[in-house]
Amino acid sequence: MMTLSNNVPLFLLTISGTALWLGRESLAFVVVSPPTPVSQRVLVTRGSGNSVPSAKRLPTLRLLSTSPRDGDDEISKLIGKRSEIKRKKKEDDSKPKTDEPIVDLDLDRLPEFRTERPVRRAKQSKEDEQEKDDDKNKKKDDLPTVDFKADYADENDLHIPNRIGITTVAWGDPSRNFVSSGKLSKRMLKAGKFVPGDLQLAYEKLLLGGIVFMETAPTYGAASRNSKLSAEDILKRCMLEVGDGLPEAKIMTGLGASAWTKPRGMPQSLSDSCDRLGQSILEVFQVPKSRFFPTPLLANALAQAIEEGQCSYIGVQGVTNAGTLRKLANKLEAKDVTLTTNAFDYSLTKPDSEYMIDVCKELGVIPIITDPLDGGLSSGIFTATNPSGGIAGSTGKFTFKELEKLQPLHSVQETVAERVSTRVRRDMRTIQDQFRGKYGPPPKINTEITTTQVALNYIVAKGGVPLPEVNSPAQAEEVLGCLGWTLADEEVDMLDSAVALCKLK
Repeated sequence: MMTLSNNVPLFLLTISGTALWLGRESLAFVVVSPPTPVSQRVLVTRGSGNSVPSAKRLPTLRLLSTSPRDGDDEISKLIGKRSEIKRKKKEDDSKPKTDEPIVDLDLDRLPEFRTERPVRRAKQSKEDEQEKDDDKNKKKDDLPTVDFKADYADENDLHIPNRIGITTVAWGDPSRNFVSSGKLSKRMLKAGKFVPGDLQLAYEKLLLGGIVFMETAPTYGAASRNSKLSAEDILKRCMLEVGDGLPEAKIMTGLGASAWTKPRGMPQSLSDSCDRLGQSILEVFQVPKSRFFPTPLLANALAQAIEEGQCSYIGVQGVTNAGTLRKLANKLEAKDVTLTTNAFDYSLTKPDSEYMIDVCKELGVIPIITDPLDGGLSSGIFTATNPSGGIAGSTGKFTFKELEKLQPLHSVQETVAERVSTRVRRDMRTIQDQFRGKYGPPPKINTEITTTQVALNYIVAKGGVPLPEVNSPAQAEEVLGCLGWTLADEEVDMLDSAVALCKLK
């Protein structure tokens, strides 16, 4: 340590030829090159313009100071900036340089650049397009259908997978909760309202689950025909927009209003239905038996429909007299035509026509059951203890007097539903193994049985083919829940006893 004349202490530190002076208010250092003896060192202090005398001058001198002078600050900034520039330059020089590949092209040997005009192919002929359509239809026919009733002893050549179909009676009908467009509120959904999009989703669910038999008619949703939203129009749209990998629907259509009093107009009514549905041929064409249609005249009209090739099978609707059905079947048989179906109302709460099931089977006619839930009365949803059916704001479709009379039946339906659920859960593995061995991978089988499903399977157990209404994906799931299980004889007897107790027969 040294002390100058102004009593400012200085500390001298020498490191490898560098003299570093430390003062109380400043810092300064001197870089000496080469190292010199002590006698040649220069002392610099803050506030002093002169250096300490020495015997010899230094050959080089670089001074850095932390003095707060403006000039010194500018010099420090310039020196720092210069050092930074040099540092960056050194870093750039240290990075390895990559040589870009140089390709020596021989211009004389380059291929000639040519362009070709696209070839315009001739349009396919109608015959080629027809062959493609036939191949597409053949692929659709080859698609497997989930069918738990594949081994069922059918009454004739018409096979209805799973012995269950649906009706489109409410499609396009505003009086039956159809809404042509718009978004439905929760209240509207609970009230049973539906839009065309719901029908498309329900249609695909049904095909995927194994229900492919669908009944329609020109009179269904006729009020919406001008806007192309009648039942046949919507069904055509569903068939066109269905995804790949689904089986083809089997359509049964009825008679148009214009042909009800003109039997000769029946073939034309069928032709119009084919046009509206976009189909060249339909599965079944059924007509109602009325006073306007004497049996011989009706037989001639049905035979003509078969001869013209616009339907595969024919049937009648509303024949509940055994003698009339036999007479019509005999007339058609004389023309080498088979009466395939007879559609009539029957349900747990409307059992009067049950005998017609046996008559149909005797004649080789499939009994098609319309209104199998009796408007909801036999579904078990509307009961004396729940007259609204759980629908918020509903006053109930049926009177308390009607529901009270059916209380024993509704109670037995709930009991049977619980019994079947327990049995199906227990036998699930066996049922799936049986199905897997014959028909491929086992489908999902419903184990949460409802009273509605009990009512529908009761009709199947009796030998009929129920056609419930399906207007939404939820209703489609409900109907698909009927597949994969059946009612035992004991359970059918329980329901028969309840029907007798309610004095419905």
